[in-house]
Amino acid sequence: MMLPCFGWMAGLLMKCFSDFLRVSLVALVLGGFAQAGVAAPEAAASGFYPIPEPDDHLVGGLVTTTAAEEDTLVLIGRRYRTGYGAIRAANPGVDAWLPGEGTQVLLPTWHILPEAARKGIVINTAEMRLYHYEPAVAGQPARVGVYAISIGRGGRETPLATARVTRKAQNPTWYPTESIRKDRAERGTPVAAVVPPGPDNPLGTRALYLNLPAYLIHGTNRELGIGMPVTAGCVRMYPEDVEYLYEQVPVGSQVEIVYQPVKAGWMGDTLYVESHNPLGDLPITVDERVQQLRAAIARTLGERRDFTVDWSKVRVAAEASTGLPVPVGPIWLEHHRPDESNDSDAVGE
Repeated sequence: MMLPCFGWMAGLLMKCFSDFLRVSLVALVLGGFAQAGVAAPEAAASGFYPIPEPDDHLVGGLVTTTAAEEDTLVLIGRRYRTGYGAIRAANPGVDAWLPGEGTQVLLPTWHILPEAARKGIVINTAEMRLYHYEPAVAGQPARVGVYAISIGRGGRETPLATARVTRKAQNPTWYPTESIRKDRAERGTPVAAVVPPGPDNPLGTRALYLNLPAYLIHGTNRELGIGMPVTAGCVRMYPEDVEYLYEQVPVGSQVEIVYQPVKAGWMGDTLYVESHNPLGDLPITVDERVQQLRAAIARTLGERRDFTVDWSKVRVAAEASTGLPVPVGPIWLEHHRPDESNDSDAVGE
């Protein structure tokens, strides 16, 4: 006979198991980070990183901060410009609304670069981040800036495309489309046909217009929503981020918008993977996510047939989906006797 509370208990157990996996994975990530000996905390927290060599794909580093009594992960994400979704996923064992004074909070500032040309702007909607590749200038080598963003909500998704910046505007006027005005009216938040610059303008202080009608990269008057899918399709940024980007991006710059929920990349001879599900609500099974990771790994390995992958770690990365780089290799072939067979280590599996 099933007890009336069985369903509730099963759900609680599954949540505890999921949290355990995520916390275990964070420990694995921290171990890999320590072994890699990557960027110093100051560099990692800056949001600007030297562009690695073409065969390397990781930038940044992990940084921790100590929560104050009044903190939430939303506030910490705003303070360090990481966005809410990313900082929540990276801290599975921390209460999002009451971290607690003295709690160590991991800042998600270590990234595998998206699988895209390293030029102009690359937006990965799956991780709600914008990457801007800055060319070298006098006294400063080429670098990449990494920014938290908000994207389109369900039903108004940010389109995937290769676009161009067609014009820019300071203190832009907003002309909401008819569909946006209808949607806002139905939600009880009507909006005028013309919204002038000012604190009530959701475009904020800067806007970059694309050759995608009605889609912009712009600021915001709701800073705490960055890192969430809450827009009508545009890309929102923190005010200070979009103001800096505005000065760096000339008209005509390429903007590539991709959806890459999984990534794979090299740091030296170590292979890393990332799996993104920042708000924990993607309708995808673990097996499907593992298959996505397998495909990304196969593309990244290329002709390195002497390299083997720890597929158990890949599966943990898929189950936890913290958005952090996870080391999954190498398992060197010489570690096995010629007659040994271990399917979990085979590249082709």
